[in-house]
Amino acid sequence: MRYQIQLATSVDVAFLAAVIDEDREQWNSQDEGDGVPIDRLLQTCACSTQVWAARDSNGTPTALWGVTPVSDDPDVGHLWMLACEAFDNNPTELESLSRLVFGEMLSQFPRLENYVDSRKVRAIELLRSIGFSVEPALPRPAADANFHRVWIDSDRLLIGSAASQLPN
Repeated sequence: MRYQIQLATSVDVAFLAAVIDEDREQWNSQDEGDGVPIDRLLQTCACSTQVWAARDSNGTPTALWGVTPVSDDPDVGHLWMLACEAFDNNPTELESLSRLVFGEMLSQFPRLENYVDSRKVRAIELLRSIGFSVEPALPRPAADANFHRVWIDSDRLLIGSAASQLPN
């Protein structure tokens, strides 16, 4: 399936928030902190410098990516992403789309990083395949889980076959 990546609209975010609400039990079981997942999504989007959405050929949003500045280091962006189950059977498509978006993020921030729950194996493998460094998982008692610090510098992104630009 062909996807378009564009700057996200409030409709894209609302649609994916509704998907989260429908699957509330699944999201809550992997909750990484306090707060309702929808509220965290909306707060994260509000803090992000830009949010991109992937839309399928029908215009339905299927993924969001965003980046927020790290308060104590303006050269580091805190990346995040949310993908629907549409990519469960086509992870290479999500990888290609993510490369494009991360390339755009790296034009804003020389370095991207985040902490990923070690139970999210597919997300970790996706980031590793793109060129992210994945540090050993360390426990975070407040979240009752282990987290990998993942990061990438602008010169390490493996572009692969991705050759197009995202809109500004």
